[in-house]
Amino acid sequence: MLVSSALACPVKPGTVANSLFKDTRRLTPICGPLYLTFRQAMSGVKWTEMYALDAKTGAAQTAYVLAGLQKGGYRKVKEARTLRSQTYLFQRGKNTITAVVGYSGPVQYLGLAGQ
Repeated sequence: MLVSSALACPVKPGTVANSLFKDTRRLTPICGPLYLTFRQAMSGVKWTEMYALDAKTGAAQTAYVLAGLQKGGYRKVKEARTLRSQTYLFQRGKNTITAVVGYSGPVQYLGLAGQ
């Protein structure tokens, strides 16, 4: 069975967080099995996106996205950290965005899921 990665990759080129803001950093979307696993784990949300983070600039890339969510009117309402991941919950009215930063093998990723 062939699965088109284009069908599994809802990232709109040039934007982040379901087009909440422009992607001036040119983040690299993840569209394969890792993304599909994230999408399944976040069942019940309206949209999901996932990005690969650079080994050297991943913290800056994460800060860029989290700041973009806040500039888009979302406020951080929860933060949880484990040894291998961080999860952030942002809210604007009844809308929520969950941001997950973690590792899958050698890949550091940032997953976004929104309602």
